[in-house]
Amino acid sequence: MSPTGSLRTRFTWWFAGTLLLLYGVAAAAIWLHSRTSDHHAAVLTLKAEAEVVAAYLTTTGRVDAPEFRAPEATPFPIWFRLIREGRVIAQTPGAPPIPVGKGLPTNDEILTEWSPILRGRFLVVYHMVGGALGDARLQVIAPTASLVSADRRLALALAGVGLVVIPLAALGGRRLAQRALRPLDGLVAQIRGLDSSRLSDRLALPGKSVEEVVVFAGAFNELLGRLETSVELMRRFTADASHEIRNPLTVIRTGLEVALRRARPPEEYRALMEENLQEIRRLQAVLEGLLALAREVPGSPYPWAKVPVDFSGLLEQTADTFSVVAAERGVVIWKDIEPGLVLLGDPQLIRLAAFNLLDNALKHSPAEEPVHLTAHSRDDDIELIVSDCGPGVAVENREHLFRRFFRADQIPGSGVGGLGLSVVWWVTELHGGRVRLLDTDRGAAFEVVLPRGALAVDLL
Repeated sequence: MSPTGSLRTRFTWWFAGTLLLLYGVAAAAIWLHSRTSDHHAAVLTLKAEAEVVAAYLTTTGRVDAPEFRAPEATPFPIWFRLIREGRVIAQTPGAPPIPVGKGLPTNDEILTEWSPILRGRFLVVYHMVGGALGDARLQVIAPTASLVSADRRLALALAGVGLVVIPLAALGGRRLAQRALRPLDGLVAQIRGLDSSRLSDRLALPGKSVEEVVVFAGAFNELLGRLETSVELMRRFTADASHEIRNPLTVIRTGLEVALRRARPPEEYRALMEENLQEIRRLQAVLEGLLALAREVPGSPYPWAKVPVDFSGLLEQTADTFSVVAAERGVVIWKDIEPGLVLLGDPQLIRLAAFNLLDNALKHSPAEEPVHLTAHSRDDDIELIVSDCGPGVAVENREHLFRRFFRADQIPGSGVGGLGLSVVWWVTELHGGRVRLLDTDRGAAFEVVLPRGALAVDLL
């Protein structure tokens, strides 16, 4: 997927757009408030002037008020006109010739008028005049140009401030984004420097980092940890698989090479074939265990069969499979198997677990020493115990004994190990049972407890 833009650029535009919106709303509010206030102040000024002049005209009855001699100059030009019966009877020089008629507005009316001669709009306030002048009306006129100019100046000022503030704020937002993302640049550089040969490396953070960057780095370090574990498991898997497969193949090849050096009687060939057949069975069990573990997907149910299994017969057959190897090593397999034991499970997986337990016991049992195989019912479970008289298991290895790809036999003096025990643990857990190493004075003894299941119990 191609990138859709820089995060810094997005932050900059987002920050600038947001500030532009907020500043635009605030500037519009200021402009409207100023415009309304200026208009209101102008109206109050005209009303005040109208009341003063109208009071003079009402009191004196004369039209010689000073306001009719020259226009007011502050705060803006103001003209006065006295209108009676539709005629202007007095006015300030230069007053805009706004048309007048008999139907003039009443007292304190405020209008915006246009002059047909002079350009522009004018604010006009009307005021009644009493006394000798009777029904005359005073017209106070002021141009709106000053108000429009003030509004325009304010708008230009606000726009100028916005043109300066918004780019500066956008630049500040970009700098802020760069500063906030600087730890990510360092993390990216560290990630690019990672190597498969140094899976123990972790991402390091500077002393001061924002929470999101810390969370990201922590999650990535956790991913690296899981990746390191997976790669280590793959290495152990490869080493363990090669170890388990190499030995039977070496035995088979060596036996065949020795047999082909000279002609031998049929009895020797038969013995060699039986020995090789035993090694092939062991190799087949190893491969079945590897394939079963490889097919397992964490978090997904394993598709194992659930059929009635003659557990007693299965153990008898498995023990007979090892009879030749046991005899060659001078080891006796003592069997104490209760007849008629039936459980609900996968016969291939259960046979694989029993094969690995016996194979492990025979590999570590000294010559002229027995291997015990016992199986009995216990309530709704079946208890299987396989024990040998070998060197046993060191205390420091017991905790990891059933861990996948753990090899205790790589440590001098260890009496168990290999892929088989992890397969036994996996098959037992898959069938809802449990497996453990028993405390013994000599050798190693493994106890497997499997539930018989409702269907198997009914078949007894």
